[in-house]
Amino acid sequence: MDKGEILEANMKIHFEKGLQIENAQLICRWSNALGESFQKQWMGPKISCPLIVQSLQKLEGIFSIFADEEFVGVIQKIRLEDRNLHIGRFFINPQKQGQGLGSQALRKFVSLAFENEDIDTISLNVYEANQTAYNLYQKEGFEIVQTIEIPEQKYMMRKSR
Repeated sequence: MDKGEILEANMKIHFEKGLQIENAQLICRWSNALGESFQKQWMGPKISCPLIVQSLQKLEGIFSIFADEEFVGVIQKIRLEDRNLHIGRFFINPQKQGQGLGSQALRKFVSLAFENEDIDTISLNVYEANQTAYNLYQKEGFEIVQTIEIPEQKYMMRKSR
């Protein structure tokens, strides 16, 4: 591990409910720079490209992710049903990826969610083509429970307490 990775791994991750406008603008900039196919992988097909602040502001259950005091990304609680919390729209600043922040943020978010006694499992969907995200989820203990073929192959993954 190089010195940069060690420093990143020691950052304190915290979440804030909602998304401030300036941070929504950053998300739009980061996502739009990576193009439409990337946006579809993390936002799903219902949000039009290019991503705009108003689309993000309409999302319920969105949480801002901070490393120390720096805004680094978002994650969303999509729905809770049958003691399963479905999460999605997890996105870390592309310039900060590969430094352990995604793992750290996901691990902490899942841990906090499991503190809620109404939640026994957490699920998410990931496109087969998004190998980076798939590998992260697998590393963090999520397992494929269903393969969805339409329109592109994606997996529903789940993790239990």
